[in-house]
Order: sequence, then C-alpha cells, then structure tokens
Amino acid sequence: MNIGIIQPYSNGFLDVVPEGEDSDYWQIAAVHINGQAYCPTPGLYRSEKAALAKAAQIYDWLADHEGEISNGAYNCSQLKLILWQQPKVS
Repeated sequence: MNIGIIQPYSNGFLDVVPEGEDSDYWQIAAVHINGQAYCPTPGLYRSEKAALAKAAQIYDWLADHEGEISNGAYNCSQLKLILWQQPKVS
C-alpha cells in the first residue's frame, strides 16, 4: 500500500498521494513553500512522476507569484487551476 510521497523541492516540498489504494493515478495533495501550504484544484495524473512534475511547476509559479494570492485562493490561468492557501495550524 502506497500512502504518498513527500519530496523536498527547492526551499519547500511537494506532497503527492495515490488516488486510491490500488490505483495507478496520483493527485497533488499540496505544495509547500515558505512555510505555507497550497492545494491545487483536484486532478488525476497517470503516474507519480507526472504528479511530481506538475507539483514542481506549481511550486515554481508560486515562487514568482506568491504575493498575488490573497484571501486564500487564486485562479491561476497560466497553469489552468485554482490554488488554495491552507491556514497555518498553531
């Protein structure tokens, strides 16, 4: 049983999980950058590698545009998805 992968990336990390217990499809759980977690619109990717590649694209976009996200959500037309900023747990 695969429970997911957390992969270090730049100054943060990428978090991907399988779609189901015996599924070959993967989802991006979150992209973590500068102590913040961002969750993209749900989507399925055909492999762990494809999900990690898309998560890396999201991270790179966030690195250049993080200040544009306000009120917890942002419609990113360039990546064709919506990003939600997850509140920090204290």
